[in-house]
Order: sequence, then C-alpha cells, then structure tokens
Amino acid sequence: MKNKLPVIALKAQSSLSRPGASFKLSFAAGKSLLFCLSFLFSGLLAMAQSASPSVVNIAGQSTSVGNFRFDWSVGESAAVNTMDNDKLIITNGLLQFNVDNQPEVNLVASFLPGEIRVYPNPVKNTLEINILHANKGRHQIELMDGKGVKIKEQQLNYTGMGALEKWNLSGLPAGQYILNIRQMHPVNGRLVKKGAYKILKVN
Repeated sequence: MKNKLPVIALKAQSSLSRPGASFKLSFAAGKSLLFCLSFLFSGLLAMAQSASPSVVNIAGQSTSVGNFRFDWSVGESAAVNTMDNDKLIITNGLLQFNVDNQPEVNLVASFLPGEIRVYPNPVKNTLEINILHANKGRHQIELMDGKGVKIKEQQLNYTGMGALEKWNLSGLPAGQYILNIRQMHPVNGRLVKKGAYKILKVN
C-alpha cells in the first residue's frame, strides 16, 4: 500500500496542474460508455431479428401479370414428382406452387337436394334415409344429439343403385338431432361428399 500512495498522489497533482485533463478524462470515459451502450444495443437488436432460409433463383426470372406471378428456372427438370397422403403434399424442385391471399374454401362438396332424402321430419318412430345418387363408395351415417354426442352410427357400402335405410328412433327423447352423412371414395377412402340434416324428434 505504501508503494501505491505516491502514484495516486502524483496522478492527483498532475490533474490539478492541468485544468483540461479532468475534461479530457471524462470525455474519454463518455466515449467508452457510448461505445459499450451501442455494442449492447446492436447485440440486442441482432437477437431480436430472425433469419429464415431462402433460395435465390439465379438461373431464371419471374414476371407478374395482374394478380398472378410466374417464375421459371433453367436446368430444372420439367417432370416434378408429387408425393402425398391424407395430411400433406410434397413436391420436389426449386420452384414450388404457392397461392397467397386466397380465402379458405371448403373443398368437400355437399350432397345436392335430390341426392339424399330424409323423412318424415318431424319424426316420431321410424326415420327413413333414402340415398339416391349414382356415386359408388362407402357411406358413414351418424346421428348426433344437440350436445354433439353420437347416438347411432352405421356404415353402408353403397353400390350406386339407390339405398333405403330405416332407423327406429322411438326410444329417443323429443328434441333436435343432427344426421351426418359422409361419402368416401371407393378406392382411396377420401371424403368425397358430406351432408348434415336437422331432425326433429317428437313423442
């Protein structure tokens, strides 16, 4: 400690003998503080930014016509393989099909008024479900109550020649029910058409 005291006194004397030394010291400290704050801010800004992978099409161009944009590339195979299942579709290649700002639409068609007939409605005892369209495929018929609980279900292998199903509803309490009918594709089993019908049960 005795060796350090003269050095501190010498620095104090030097700053007193030069009036501008204290200003220069504080200015240098301010520059250091400003540098540290700017470095810290840039680090926080870099952390807030997100980087996502992107592809640059250097062997092609793009153009826009109205609401459509067309992209093409040189050297890419014209035969694009498509692999899909019931949840996703995968295609290969640099350019991928994409549609932006399009409203969601229901891709599953509904039965036409003359394709499914449900009667009588209101029903007291027996409900008749008449399938009249000519499309083959498995049909799934479900009866739901007002709370969405499944009351009855039946699978029907429809041949496209018409079918009549009779359900006994005499044991059900009075109220409103929903009859859901879904038609599946005969080969891949995908949903092709659907329909929902309100059924009023009376006693």
